[in-house]
Order: sequence, then structure tokens, then C-alpha cells
Amino acid sequence: MLTICCLLNRFGLGGEFDLPVREDSYRGYDDREMFLRVWSPDGDAKAVVLGVHGLGSHSGLIAPVGEYFEKHGFVFYAPDLRGFGHYSGIKGHVESIDEFVKDLDGLVDRLKEQHPGKKIFMWGHSFGGLLTILYAEQHQHKLDGIMIVCPGLSERLKISSFVRAIVKILSALNVKKPFENGLNLDLISRNPETVRRNKEDPLRYDYATARFAAEGFKATRSGMEAAVSIAIPALVQQSGDDLIVVPEKTREFYDRLASADKTWRIYEGLYHEPFEEEGGEAVLKDAIDWIESHL
Repeated sequence: MLTICCLLNRFGLGGEFDLPVREDSYRGYDDREMFLRVWSPDGDAKAVVLGVHGLGSHSGLIAPVGEYFEKHGFVFYAPDLRGFGHYSGIKGHVESIDEFVKDLDGLVDRLKEQHPGKKIFMWGHSFGGLLTILYAEQHQHKLDGIMIVCPGLSERLKISSFVRAIVKILSALNVKKPFENGLNLDLISRNPETVRRNKEDPLRYDYATARFAAEGFKATRSGMEAAVSIAIPALVQQSGDDLIVVPEKTREFYDRLASADKTWRIYEGLYHEPFEEEGGEAVLKDAIDWIESHL
């Protein structure tokens, strides 16, 4: 069940009601100003969590996660990624997947300055989980651990083999006309309210340019290969009935992780966005238990 707080936060009304979320901004690698939501607990935060949303989504749609971490004493930062949410440039487009990594790196550096002495963890769901992996591969020395939920290391997007072939050609030509990203929102959750909210959210953007798609397909392979390079603490959580990514591929990534401090959790019966499904709170509770054991 959504709280009133979550609903108001998601529509950007939190500030009017003195709720724990506030709107902020951050600078991308190219100095572009982008949107940022922050959930701050009363008093001194236990640690800092940087939350990365999924494909087509935005920071407001992970409000239940931000609110949960805040209630348990953590400050939770959630940026709208380049190309999504409040982004003012070309929607659904990047020239390179590394643009996301560079954006996140600048934000991590800022958070380290703002919270000296605090541990910093990165949390990512779906495509955000993939970006968390790619970030950790390059900059794990800046993090104290990662938490990834149903990461985009595989995909079941409804994109035909013909379109996938055309994507390569259009990407090479850098054609910026967007097309549907193939994500079936009816399959993201068993909770009809979650599905409805995603379908009706005016900030969702379920389109992508060919360059974005080509970079995304490459990134799934790079993410799997990155496992052998990641040695920091890691929590990997996967829904057993996920219809968007392949659970067995997530397990394969976990098995390949170089980290000596890694934890696997599988949640049978849950879909790709499990946080508001019946039994889904276990996903968030396990994340809190894990992060508190690493303070």
C-alpha cells in the first residue's frame, strides 16, 4: 500500500508538506543541470545511498525505496538519469553508455564532499542495476558496497530480430528518431496499481534512439563480464518470477563476482518490480539488514 507521503513525493509536492523528500539538482559530466530527489532522515544519517532507477523510469517511481531507506536512518539520493524524467535534452538518447557512468561519478564525488566520513553505497534496479555494475567496475574504490535488484544483465524486450539488426545500422548513422523500447509494463509487477501508475506517469519515457539501444545491448554483455573485476561488498537480489530479465543470468553474474563478501537473495513469486507486491517488503528489509551489517 502506498503511503500519502510516497504519493505526494512522486508528484513533486513533498516540499509543500514538509515531507522528508526534497527536490535538488546535480551536474552531469558535460555540466548539464539534471534533476535529483533526496530523502533525508531526521538527525545524522547512518550512511549515504545513491539510488539508480530503471529503463524509462525516473527518480519519482522509486519513491517507495527512498522512503524506506530514509525511515531506517539513511539519506537516499535518486537522480533522474540522462535522457529520462525531467531531462531537458534529447530523451531516450546517449552517444555512449559511459555517459551515465561519468554522470554518476560526478555525483558520487559530490556526495563524498557533502558527507565526509560517511560510507557510500550504490543501489540500482533493472537498468539502474546494470549501471551500478558498470560504475563499480570502474570506480569501486569510491564505494563501500553495491545493492542490485533484478539487474539488466539480460532482457526479454519485445524487439524483433529485424529491428535489432536495423538498430545497428541506425546507430552507426546516429539517427535520433526514437522508437518504443519494447518494455511491456503489464509484466513489471503483479500489483495492478504499480502497473497503472507506470502507464499513466507523465514522466515515464519508454522510447529510445537506435544509438541508445545499441549501447544498451552492448552494456548487458559488458556488465556480465565486469563481475570478475568487482571485489567490493555486493548484495544481489532477484525476483524468481521476473518476466523482464532472466533470473538465471543474474545468478550467473553473482557466481562470477570476484567479491569475497557477496550475498544472494532470490524471491520466488515476485515480478520485476517487487517493492509493492505482496511479500515484496522482504526485498527492502533484506537490503536494510545487509547495509546495516556493513556499517
